[in-house]
Amino acid sequence: MNISAVVVSFDSARFLERNFRSLAGQTVPFRKIVVVDNASRDGSQAIIAAFAGSDPLLLEKNVGYAAAANLGIGRSESDLVLVANADVFLHEEFNRRALEFFARRPQAGLLSPLILRFDGATIDSAGQERSLALYPRESGYGRPLARQALVEREVFSVCGAATVFQRAALEKLKIGDEYYDEDFFMFWEDFDIGWRANLLGLRAYFSPDVVAHHFRSATLPRSRCSRFSLALARPASLRFHLVKNRYLTLVKNFRLRRDACSLPLAAARDLLWVGALTIRSPKIIIALARSRHVFRKAWGKRKWIKAHE
Repeated sequence: MNISAVVVSFDSARFLERNFRSLAGQTVPFRKIVVVDNASRDGSQAIIAAFAGSDPLLLEKNVGYAAAANLGIGRSESDLVLVANADVFLHEEFNRRALEFFARRPQAGLLSPLILRFDGATIDSAGQERSLALYPRESGYGRPLARQALVEREVFSVCGAATVFQRAALEKLKIGDEYYDEDFFMFWEDFDIGWRANLLGLRAYFSPDVVAHHFRSATLPRSRCSRFSLALARPASLRFHLVKNRYLTLVKNFRLRRDACSLPLAAARDLLWVGALTIRSPKIIIALARSRHVFRKAWGKRKWIKAHE
């Protein structure tokens, strides 16, 4: 087996050199490294163009994380594909241990690595779970690594900061010509693809031996540390995607027979979370109303998923 990397960048100049060093410094080299830049304005494209080990794709407009990742996946050529943020760097044994994992567990379709903060002592994600209110929840988020007993296990979904896919799983997840749903633009695309994998019978795992480091919410001030505060700190245009993608995910993946018991908690959580995100920017509601065509498309994707379950 072999592995390629797809790195999605947007205004990530301060992280790219460390990211590239970790990609190039693997004890088992990547077969191919594809770096997709979403029209950065901070000098990122010059840094990417100078990285001799990559296949750069420098876009003239920001097409969003999901579409950029799809472009990169389309150019990758390997049995395994790592899709990662630019504000991530990998342990030098990342590839070797990922390959060993899939050799040991060929039934796995998706792998969520142990993702630590840059301090190396705090967990960013130990796999993604689905809360009782049908929200994504990063296991171990913000907890000291030294106090956690982490074991390899099956999880509901994967953290989008760094995910390893089997090529065969990606092809099963593909709807039309999209792996990630491009209507999401950004946010929730990892939870959506993980939930879809779950519905299609593809298995996602967490491994503590496959390690990456992530600077959580690199574009926001360090002092805003809670996930709820991070959401509120985003501009209205991005909060719109958070709200929109919550409901796109439910339209596509919610199944009344399996998930009915979660409806009261989901409604209560939405009242608080969505209400807080929109109360300062009522125009988000207007933007949602103007996105009816996106929800119609999501209903068509729901039908595709149900036909393949």
